[in-house]
Amino acid sequence: MALESVLQPRQDCRMALTMLTKLRTQAGLTLESVAADIDLSTSQIQRFEKGDREPRLSELQKIAGRFGVTVAELIGERAPKAVPLVSWVSAGRLRASHPVYETDILRYVYLTDLPPGDWLALEVDGDSMNRVAPPGSTIVVNRQDQNLIDGKYYVFGNAQGEATFKRYRVDPDRLQPFSTNPDHETHYIDSEMLTVGRVRRVITDLP
Repeated sequence: MALESVLQPRQDCRMALTMLTKLRTQAGLTLESVAADIDLSTSQIQRFEKGDREPRLSELQKIAGRFGVTVAELIGERAPKAVPLVSWVSAGRLRASHPVYETDILRYVYLTDLPPGDWLALEVDGDSMNRVAPPGSTIVVNRQDQNLIDGKYYVFGNAQGEATFKRYRVDPDRLQPFSTNPDHETHYIDSEMLTVGRVRRVITDLP
């Protein structure tokens, strides 16, 4: 996403102005010293902090550079998180306590706005869940989220190291497809079935 488009909403500029004041006061700097460092006038900095004028992109870049932050950080954007995309074979043997090794990782996907968690990604193969995740889409799984909730989506593994992505339903406990293909069957949970984690995001390309 281009920075120019990121900076369109006024709330982003307000965040930048709040951050400018915070960074300047934390560093013990005056308006005059900051203005001199980035070749702007004191009145410009003062107007930025008061919200009387929104800074242009070039001015935001100067401010960010002075305080050693990125423009994205200045306007309050979170840095993308690198989430390892692993194979289904690897996912089948991964439990909440098991580390993800470099040999498990096929590539990384970079995502923003993920809450705290232990995240991994999987590429969907097959149409058993195509109402929410078509073949070729990517599901993002939080391994720390083991609490089963009726109607939510999870990746499960068994003792043989096989993994499956299904919808959890209760009474009785079962893993249910969510598909336009009627040939897929419901699987009932047994003692060997373990939860890998809850699916919290699906990434797919529109046709």
